[in-house]
Amino acid sequence: MNTYTLYQLNQAIKESLKLVIPDTIWVRAEIHNISTNYSGHCYIDLVEKSEFNDQIIAKQRATIWASTYRVLAQKFQQATNSSLQAGMKILVEVSVEFHELYGLSLNVKDIDPTYTLGELQRRRLEIIQRLKNCGLIDKNKRLPMPRLVQRIAVISSPTAAGYADFVHQLQNNSYGFAYDITLFPAIMQGTQTEESILVALDKIFHSTLHIPHSSFDIVVIIRGGGATSDLQAFDSESLAERCANFPLPIITGIGHLRDETILDLVAYLNLKTPTAVAEYLISRTLELDMELLSLGERLQKSVILRLEQEKNLLTSLSSYIPQHALRLLASSDNKLTSLQHRIELKTADFIAKNRTLLDRREEQIKVLAPNLLKTKQSQLDILQTKLQLLDPQQLLKKGYSFTTHNGKLVTSTTQLIPGDTITTTFADGTVDSVVK
Repeated sequence: MNTYTLYQLNQAIKESLKLVIPDTIWVRAEIHNISTNYSGHCYIDLVEKSEFNDQIIAKQRATIWASTYRVLAQKFQQATNSSLQAGMKILVEVSVEFHELYGLSLNVKDIDPTYTLGELQRRRLEIIQRLKNCGLIDKNKRLPMPRLVQRIAVISSPTAAGYADFVHQLQNNSYGFAYDITLFPAIMQGTQTEESILVALDKIFHSTLHIPHSSFDIVVIIRGGGATSDLQAFDSESLAERCANFPLPIITGIGHLRDETILDLVAYLNLKTPTAVAEYLISRTLELDMELLSLGERLQKSVILRLEQEKNLLTSLSSYIPQHALRLLASSDNKLTSLQHRIELKTADFIAKNRTLLDRREEQIKVLAPNLLKTKQSQLDILQTKLQLLDPQQLLKKGYSFTTHNGKLVTSTTQLIPGDTITTTFADGTVDSVVK
């Protein structure tokens, strides 16, 4: 049985690799991590992911030595306007090396920037198409932009020259317009750009949601200068979705003259520089101010014209009213005289008619009153006789009596029992008896 020391085994692997793998080969992979040390050497973790999901199916270390890295980094930057960074897909020429102590590694000799450009463009077009399919490209553009923009939420680096230019431009405008600017600090370059802007958007959203009186009119995302390579963060799909769905209009001023990011595409409006954004806001305010001045002048002219018309009308009325009043008084006086005459005639006629009626009623009363009195007297006499006949005392005098028990009239034997004391009333007195 043949045995190997570990060193011998690693030497055998090294020699075997030289036999089956050419001196250099081109490899497609994605940068998972990338770093440089103090000596300028670049170390990369290359990975390959499954086409069905993001699961890593292969991984390998790669090294670009400092002298090569300086050349390749410049070459890649000039071709793509970007630096090598995590998440990029690259095509590199490598030599496969196996060291007895450090194991397998790839030594990068060259890089093809056109492959990365194609991958970046493909990824960018895929994101744009997905945003279009979801109706997000124009969603923020459909929001109503306030006529007067004064409360501005700004996402920017607080130390950026572009932010300082933006604030200076607004606060020192020659028209004296006032703006309320609130900064939400964010990192505007590097790997933390996307997450930093998302956090700032969340803060603005919650501020608007929970404190209505301090809500904002618009959101401005600005970035002053910087490398074109740093614009890749603004091609983020998640950032584009958040801005497209944001409830306030978003204006961007993050690009260079020849660059347009995906964030620019979904924003309500994209301008090239922070200063251009400030000039746009000032021009909107100036347009509204001019419109208000025009309306004020039109209103003033309208008021003056109306006052003149009313003055002429009053002058006309001042001469017409006295004449009209005299005519009305004369007409009313005639009407009153006529009414007075008619009332006098009607009154005399009414009195004459009712005098005759009163005389007739008086004669009727003189004739009918004695007969009526006699009839009523006879009726009273009859009623008096009936009352006398019904008087209980008269009945008692005729031999009738009535019996009571405990103050109640007894009308039946069933009301009494043996031993009850009863009182019998006669015309000349009462008798108490006991029932046996």
